[in-house]
Amino acid sequence: MPGFIHQVEMKLASDDERERLRRIDSWCGDWQIGFRVLDRRPGCETIRIAFEDPRLARAFVGHFGGVLVDDREVEDALAGDAVNEDAYDRRAKDYAE
Repeated sequence: MPGFIHQVEMKLASDDERERLRRIDSWCGDWQIGFRVLDRRPGCETIRIAFEDPRLARAFVGHFGGVLVDDREVEDALAGDAVNEDAYDRRAKDYAE
């Protein structure tokens, strides 16, 4: 997912979730916008929608609402994930030997 770093966080009540996600999917499909819906954390009413282009994220906010997530926050989280993954790979290699 490295290309999808431009994220929008929006509130999404569980009773409205299916219809709202259907509308998002339809709108993005009509405009041929690539996006990803990121997993919702348990007990959280917000979701994140990720885009490759910051202009598409801003257009999404203009149409559906939500808040742009600072790209640095996303990049820092991805870098942390990469470090954790490298450590896991090293441990797995040590275990296999």
